[in-house]
Amino acid sequence: MDLDKIEKLNELKEKGMISDEEYNKAKAKLLGGSTTDDMIGDVDNRSYSMILHFAQLCGYIIPMCGWIVPLVMWLLKREDPYINEQGKVVFNWIISSFIYFWICLFLVFIGIGLVLLPVLGIVSIVFIVLGAIRAKDGVIRNYPITIPFFTVDANAAASAQNDKADGSIEKKD
Repeated sequence: MDLDKIEKLNELKEKGMISDEEYNKAKAKLLGGSTTDDMIGDVDNRSYSMILHFAQLCGYIIPMCGWIVPLVMWLLKREDPYINEQGKVVFNWIISSFIYFWICLFLVFIGIGLVLLPVLGIVSIVFIVLGAIRAKDGVIRNYPITIPFFTVDANAAASAQNDKADGSIEKKD
């Protein structure tokens, strides 16, 4: 433990050069504690949001994980405006695709659902991949044919990201 670094950290906080949150994170790191960011790893917001989109594919391997894993990821970093908006995009699609799945399942009884179910599966994978690529590029956009259950506000995320060097975020509907 380096006392000089802690003293310098205290000085920065007293002068108002760092926020309480920054102070607590830095102090926890100096004291050997771990923060939520440490547990997640040093992943920037765009990479994290890309992984958030790809996490939906877990449902193709283990049922129910396609919404549990993205939910946990979203809840861990929902205080970040960009991650929060990307989480809304992901869950708009998860809920929409769930509804579409049940409609297709019902349509199986009249025959057309046998064609629509595989199409829905393929379209879902394509939308997830495109959404992940857009998230990595800083674009906040609902997937096509998504029912907007959560209002996605790219402007709020963009204003929070404007101070960052790579924070160019676009909203496309």
